[in-house]
Amino acid sequence: MSPSNKLSHLKMHMAALLLSLPGIACAVGNSSLTSGSGPDGYRSYTFRGDADLTRTVQLNLDYFMAKSTGEDYMREAGAGLTWYATELVSANYRYSDINDGRVEVKGNEGGLSLALDTLWQGELRTAVDFGYGAFKYRAANPQIPAAADFSLTQNRSSFGLSQDLSHSFTLYGSHDQYKYDRDVVGAARLLLRKFHLAAAFRLLAFPDKTNTLGMTWKTTDAISLDFSSAKTTTLLEQEQKSTKLGVDFQINSKLSIAAAVTRVSATAVYGPLGGTLQQATQDTYSEFSLGWGF
Repeated sequence: MSPSNKLSHLKMHMAALLLSLPGIACAVGNSSLTSGSGPDGYRSYTFRGDADLTRTVQLNLDYFMAKSTGEDYMREAGAGLTWYATELVSANYRYSDINDGRVEVKGNEGGLSLALDTLWQGELRTAVDFGYGAFKYRAANPQIPAAADFSLTQNRSSFGLSQDLSHSFTLYGSHDQYKYDRDVVGAARLLLRKFHLAAAFRLLAFPDKTNTLGMTWKTTDAISLDFSSAKTTTLLEQEQKSTKLGVDFQINSKLSIAAAVTRVSATAVYGPLGGTLQQATQDTYSEFSLGWGF
């Protein structure tokens, strides 16, 4: 649900890889600031920070905010821990709070990552990820008639696989499955009739499943490219697709810059009698990031 599941998986992979190399430990900390832009005046800002509490325990903080023309906005704050227990096993926990002025979502999620190549002492990394999250939805503004009694729990189970095909090329994929403690279709349709939501603000999309496939190519010691494609099917019988191309440039051991372009499309959402609740969309978003270690 929350942004960046794939990013969390990749961070765990890279950090565990560093720990597995003789004589190398994780850096004291690193952080990044990302600015995004898109249609309808969309602007977003993301801050991420990781700091080592011990050699094997890391504190993770993140904050995201976005807004566009009109009343659409969203903010998300997260805090968690990552534990690199052994060369084989790492685990993480994250608490998040998301609010778009209409719906508030508070979540607890955890993950387990296994570096399977350590079992057979392989030169190429093989990792699997397992995750589970529970997210509680409630109306952020109880004065909205359609949302006055709106509350539910969403549970997400995830599985991911990452495989190095060479020392410079990695293929990865993931599957997320969602369940709810009540029928959400009727409530979601009521809220969609009340509000027009931009493509970037999809707390009310209520996904059923998401599949992601991507690849990373480290072209040089300083430059890496990442390409990924994701498809989400929602309980409102909507298909959401995204394709992302990113490039990362490591300027030196402390400073890096990155840029990415994402193409997002979504089919229309229809009511039970055939009326259109949300038009089909097709938009492009761009991001620029500055990262630094400390």
